[in-house]
Amino acid sequence: MTESTEPGGSDAAPEPIGAPIVAHRAITAPTSVDRTARTVEVVWSTGARARNFVPALGLITEELEMSTNAVRMDALRSGQAPVLNTHRRGDARDVLGRVTAARLERGRGYATLQFSAAADVEPVWQRIADGTLRAVSVGYRVHRYEPRPDAATGETVHRAVDWEPFEISVVPVPVDRDAAVRAQGEQGLPAPAIEPALPDEDPPMPETTPAEPAAAPSAPPPAAPSSTTPPQETTVTTTPSPAPAAPPPEPARAAPPDLDAVRAEAQRAERERIAGIDAAIEAARALVPADRTAALRAEAVERGWSADQVRRALFDAMVAAAPRPSVPARPETGPGHDDPAQIRDAMAEALAVRSMPGYQPQGNGRHAEFLGWRPSDMIGELLRLKGERQIPRNPALLAERAFHTTSDFPLLLSAAANKMLLAAYQPAQPTYRQIFLRRDFRDFKPHRHLRVGDFPTLMPLLENGEIQAGTMSESQELVLLQTFARRIRVTRPMLVNDDLGAFTDFAAAIGRRVADFENATAYGLLNSAGGDGPTLTTGNAAVFGTAAARANKASAGTILDLTNLAVGRAAVMRQKTLDGLPIAVGATMRLLVGPNQELAARQLTVNVAATQTTNANVYAGFVQPLVEPLIPANRWYLFADPVSAPVYVYGYLNGAEGPQVTTGPVSGVDGVEVSVIFDFGVGAIDWRGGYFNAGT
Repeated sequence: MTESTEPGGSDAAPEPIGAPIVAHRAITAPTSVDRTARTVEVVWSTGARARNFVPALGLITEELEMSTNAVRMDALRSGQAPVLNTHRRGDARDVLGRVTAARLERGRGYATLQFSAAADVEPVWQRIADGTLRAVSVGYRVHRYEPRPDAATGETVHRAVDWEPFEISVVPVPVDRDAAVRAQGEQGLPAPAIEPALPDEDPPMPETTPAEPAAAPSAPPPAAPSSTTPPQETTVTTTPSPAPAAPPPEPARAAPPDLDAVRAEAQRAERERIAGIDAAIEAARALVPADRTAALRAEAVERGWSADQVRRALFDAMVAAAPRPSVPARPETGPGHDDPAQIRDAMAEALAVRSMPGYQPQGNGRHAEFLGWRPSDMIGELLRLKGERQIPRNPALLAERAFHTTSDFPLLLSAAANKMLLAAYQPAQPTYRQIFLRRDFRDFKPHRHLRVGDFPTLMPLLENGEIQAGTMSESQELVLLQTFARRIRVTRPMLVNDDLGAFTDFAAAIGRRVADFENATAYGLLNSAGGDGPTLTTGNAAVFGTAAARANKASAGTILDLTNLAVGRAAVMRQKTLDGLPIAVGATMRLLVGPNQELAARQLTVNVAATQTTNANVYAGFVQPLVEPLIPANRWYLFADPVSAPVYVYGYLNGAEGPQVTTGPVSGVDGVEVSVIFDFGVGAIDWRGGYFNAGT
């Protein structure tokens, strides 16, 4: 399989000196442009012959077959094929729009392109709308070539008889000279008075009169061939000649041309020809060595080449200058096009984009190629990348192959599920993380989270004195890591029906569900024992208590007001470390309440502009409200900064935050089992950094 961009024209010989001067029309806005809908119709390929580099074959002469049996049009007709800026896809901003319709007609490919209204697309759209930018090029993948000898040249031509276009690019310099925005006279059918041209022929161009008038002929000139001039309708009447000596009447002669007008037109056409040559040279300056471009320009001006002939010569020069085989003859649309891992990741991105509204794809944007693909199409492509030569088209057979041990399809499901799951999990920031300290786990053994005491007090160091040794106090609490999991099966009937709806719904929803479960688990621990929390090893008592050993709970529930808030804050600040020093509560404290106490909590912590000290809110800026629906009744808590004085901790296995997705076969049936595993642990390690009031 080969992926490339639009082919160029054949290596035609330059026009000889003295060839008739072709009249060039001034640039006009293409009539197929719809400024309201921001659409334009283009010819994206005529299948023209060109030189191309294929890793398996080397430098070849390639020709694209433009029949419906040879071109796979599904990607272009999906409505999601991208319109790119010169085949670039390293950034999302390289996508200018999308292909809304595509068809094959009389050996040419036509398409309707719709451009985005984004500000960075506007300059390109304006150039297309006013006719300044007209060239396009197609990105495609070749599945099968048929080598054929060319009777005229004797060289081998590799004709692509099974190939697939998947994007159309706007380019400054086309390779296929007939791949362009459609303008006047290019609306699909030829004008009635002109014979239809062959698929790869150019439409006839008007010629000017020669520079010098020829002598008047003695007889009417022969009719021009039908391929260059439209057929003329004439009537011939036969009458007997009265006398052989009488000469037949001379036909009326055309008036002699205006030589000044002819010369002026020739000079104007020559100026336009040279301007076209200079434009082509300038566009290729970064791709072709400077000495070669200078020589090509001089040769083109001297020999009367057209701008299209100059472009073909520049393309051949670029191929000759490029190192082989690392750089292809034509511009590639991205690195590693046949890398199975890259393609599998792009397919996973496409599944995530289709299943999750608002999902932001990562990577180089290649996922757009697979947005219209069915699961069976992806299975076939993955098999092809593995080197399979006989790829079944029957969805039932593809489904069976998808579950073989050598298939990459389970890896695709795992990658897609991980992307959707994390996209939903990461934005959901559970509130417990603002009052719990994160400490990850190395394994599943009970972890001793040490609450280390203060460093021993520094002592004066006298001259020539010895640094005295001290000890550190410590306390320890055990916290366990637990594993939580769920699974779903992707079965053979789902793939035969090209339906992954249940799988994508599961993967998209489980991320948010895991975040909610994580939050509920943490608050389940905090709310235990009527809000007092779990029992600590130190003192064999709950986290919150009224006894002197804790002194961090109100003896009776009270309302949440300024006075009681001051009592709670003072209770936390009076706590001592293991070595008897006051604890550091941090810059601010968190006031944790449920829905019943939200109004009071926000009123107590808002900054009030007061004219008297007694009316000022002294705790504004020192206490931050935290509202959590899982806090029942009228309970409220105060917590110091968890970094300074942690009360509760949470963590994951080896820092792997969030759930993980794995896949495996289903025993006894054709299917893949997608499992979500979540390793998570919470626990209490101290009481000094918090205060609890049961409310009233």
